[in-house]
Amino acid sequence: MTALSIIVDIVLILISIVLIVTVLMQEGQRQGLGAIGGGAETFFGKNKAKSMEGRLQKYTKIAAVVFIVLAIAATIINAHNTEAPISINDAIVEEAANAAEQAEDAVEEAKEAAEDTAGEAADAAVDAAEEAADTVEEKAEEAADTVGEKAEEAADAVSNAADTAEEKVEEAAETAQDAVEEAADAAATAVADAAETAEDATKAN
Repeated sequence: MTALSIIVDIVLILISIVLIVTVLMQEGQRQGLGAIGGGAETFFGKNKAKSMEGRLQKYTKIAAVVFIVLAIAATIINAHNTEAPISINDAIVEEAANAAEQAEDAVEEAKEAAEDTAGEAADAAVDAAEEAADTVEEKAEEAADTVGEKAEEAADAVSNAADTAEEKVEEAAETAQDAVEEAADAAATAVADAAETAEDATKAN
């Protein structure tokens, strides 16, 4: 309720009181109050009563016109004051609706962001798994190459050792054969010498 509405209501009440008093005073001039007071015409006089009644009628008309105007003004002001809260309420409802829409949009954006994040995380996990698999494969290939190299080196070492042993065996066989031949030659020489000695001894006898 605005200050203007309060002022109009107060003035309207005062005008209503004035209008009621003037009407009652007119009725008292004619019968009620005059009878109670012992007769208005004898107290005021006939001409004075007519002039007072005329003024009261004039005041009554003025008060009635002012009352009607203030009543219309009060109605307009009250209607305007009742429309303002309605418009304010409409604005509040509209703001609440906008806030709800914004909240809904925010929730949808959050869902989309979560889905995108989950997709990115899944892609990152897949990429990491592929990288790990590639790394394991590379390490396995390196290990296989290393094992193959070590096996080849071992095979070469075994082959070299076998060749060396074979050479040693051949050398030992050759040395033994030479020793046997030398021993045979020595034995043959010794036998020949013994035979000659025995023959000489026989001839000597």
